[in-house]
Amino acid sequence: MKKFQSVRGMRDILPSESRAYRALENILISTVQQYGYEEIKTPILEDTNLFIKSIGNGTDIVDKEMYTFVDSKSKSFSMRPEGTASCVRAIIENGLQESINKLWYSGPFFRHERPQKGRYRQFHQFGIEFIGVKTHVADFEIINLANSIWKNIGISPQLKINNIGDPNDRKKYIEILKTYLNKYKSDFDDNEKNKLINNTLRILDSKNPKLKEIIESAPRIEDYISSESQKNFQKLLKLLNDENISYTRDYKLVRGLDYYNNLVFEYTDDTDVTQNTLCAGGRYDFLFKSMCDKEIPALGFAIGMERLLEHIDYKIESSDTVSFYMAILDEKYFSYSQKVSNIIRNISKKYNVSTSYNFSNLKAQLKKANKISANYCVIIGDEEVKNNECQIKDMALGSQKTVNIDELNKYLKPDKNLEYKENE
Repeated sequence: MKKFQSVRGMRDILPSESRAYRALENILISTVQQYGYEEIKTPILEDTNLFIKSIGNGTDIVDKEMYTFVDSKSKSFSMRPEGTASCVRAIIENGLQESINKLWYSGPFFRHERPQKGRYRQFHQFGIEFIGVKTHVADFEIINLANSIWKNIGISPQLKINNIGDPNDRKKYIEILKTYLNKYKSDFDDNEKNKLINNTLRILDSKNPKLKEIIESAPRIEDYISSESQKNFQKLLKLLNDENISYTRDYKLVRGLDYYNNLVFEYTDDTDVTQNTLCAGGRYDFLFKSMCDKEIPALGFAIGMERLLEHIDYKIESSDTVSFYMAILDEKYFSYSQKVSNIIRNISKKYNVSTSYNFSNLKAQLKKANKISANYCVIIGDEEVKNNECQIKDMALGSQKTVNIDELNKYLKPDKNLEYKENE
């Protein structure tokens, strides 16, 4: 019999990890909702031309990484490699481009890359898009929002920030940069030579140590940026300074997608590994014009869920739920245990109850409660059924209380902090 395995670069997220995924996503959602962002869900499958038009030819994503197929009518479709293009398409298609849109999304994306730690071919992102506001105050809001996320998670990644100007600025700069880099073309590998022709700015983002000195001495894009763009960027930096938001100006930061302009930024962890970006984003004011012939200012960022969870070592707990485990000492008490379970679930939607099904000795069931990280173990035995009671054991403290089931609602109210009367 054939043994099936997951596709290379795509992995199962088992319950032990999915709890951390859900807890992290809950923090992200609650934070962005405080800033007025609303959820959008877009299809996983899109017209291939959407990504060619938005991301751009010559990018690694379009040239190498998209999962693309042709259907029976010879139409090309691709599994989404990123979220912004789909959000913009949805805004235009549904006639929402005349208003301010503050959106968040979460879900799977797909890129055919070499699998490595923190990078998978099916990966998950959480992102926001802020559409309709051009000024630097919008730039500040999304950085401030990102900082709120880090605060709520309990981490402090480093913010790197740069100004890459508008398309006209970049066009002038790219010609100057290309002239400079061509002098060192013999030091480039085949991939870098291809970038030099098709996506010159990405050379600045190269992780090749051999090019470090060449890149350090390259002309800086800031010397070729319009005064208006510089002025807006300085206003943003002043706001960041006024609010004590620390950052590093990274003149080589360009991002890998064609649609970015002016502000680009990323948050990185404190390691020296090449794949250490936890969050990245920037402005894309000209993307709408390329898709609907109307200039609409927009910006956003995306967080890689796998990489962020690995950074915090999956050590994140949901503060929204309390878990109970029903330890039943004899099968004949199962019906009674379900009555107790339903009472607990009805007290609060934040209370989760799991049930033991093997009716083994109490020690084994307490071990199981610990294994699934239950907050409390509810013990049902002969005395409990006889007296219309249950035992509630605090798994963290080890203390155990007796509660009459008619009094469960009183004792388990969320504002009571699960304070039970002591056994006599």
